[in-house]
Amino acid sequence: MNFFLYLLNNLKKLGLIIFLISAIVTGGWVLYLYDISKKPQPIEKQSIVEAENALNIGHYTDAERIFEEELQANPQNQQAVLGLKIAQIRQTLPSPDFKVAIDALYQQYPTNAYINLFLAEFYSINNQSDKALLFYEEAITQNPKLAEAHNDLALFYEQQEDFEKAKIESLKAIDLSPIAKYRNNLGAIYFKQQHYEEAIKEYGRNKEFPLSDLESSKIYWRLEYLSQASSYQNQAIEWLNDKVVMSKPENQEPWQFKIIADTNLTLNSLEEKKNYAYYCLSISLFLQGDRVGADDALKNISTLSTVQHAGIVALLNAELEALVQSNNSFDHNVAEYKHVYLQNSIHSNQEDIQ
Repeated sequence: MNFFLYLLNNLKKLGLIIFLISAIVTGGWVLYLYDISKKPQPIEKQSIVEAENALNIGHYTDAERIFEEELQANPQNQQAVLGLKIAQIRQTLPSPDFKVAIDALYQQYPTNAYINLFLAEFYSINNQSDKALLFYEEAITQNPKLAEAHNDLALFYEQQEDFEKAKIESLKAIDLSPIAKYRNNLGAIYFKQQHYEEAIKEYGRNKEFPLSDLESSKIYWRLEYLSQASSYQNQAIEWLNDKVVMSKPENQEPWQFKIIADTNLTLNSLEEKKNYAYYCLSISLFLQGDRVGADDALKNISTLSTVQHAGIVALLNAELEALVQSNNSFDHNVAEYKHVYLQNSIHSNQEDIQ
């Protein structure tokens, strides 16, 4: 009997020893994994993540630069090789060779979300709505966290005047990446619905983003708050003349405008954006009865590039027509402004409008 008690006690001691050893080993392994998780990731992985983040929000030039830097350090990195192709091909979208190149890439990578997104954009630009929607949905299915796909789908629905679906997709894009471009696009949807308060709030969430200030000013035109409109335009011009602000990636992107159906205008250069902003300011000052101020605002345009002058004039004419339609109290003053400042430019350089 004593023998069995002795054996039982020894087994208990042995079990306790084994438990303690297991706990020590497990704890050590947990600490090791925790320590590994806290260590800096290899530079290779960091650069890939950074480049993918740039692709995700449509900053293709930045993505191209990061992938190129990664390949200089690691030429065999196949993820970087494909990423570079994707970033580069998107920047050729306006060219005639884009469709051939993207089709070839699609044959190799039919389940790549970015490639499907670019095909959707191509078909949308070429007014093939059914195909565009198919590829937008496919891109999102393949990568639900692709913010640029949700934003582009929002723009697609906006063009279809399906504003509720547009807002849903726009909010998804903002939830994934609350960048200025996405908030500005949501503001534009509210603007088109004449939900002016919501639009101004959304534009107001963007700091140091001159396009949102200019869009807000158009709402204040319609509400006849002309001093507020000119304040926003002056703020936009201040940002446009600030080199630090305009060096930000979101301010390097082109400004896209629709003049009329199937007629778009893209302002790429800083000079073109300033040109447009000074015109907007001159309109506000003229409508307030400040003819001298309107003249002075336009004096700044003489030093800017006029490559797209005709396109900007066509856009201003369309915006002024929309203003009169929403508030006919401006009818006489708008007609006078167009006669004094825009009439001589209407027929010049029409080839600039795309």
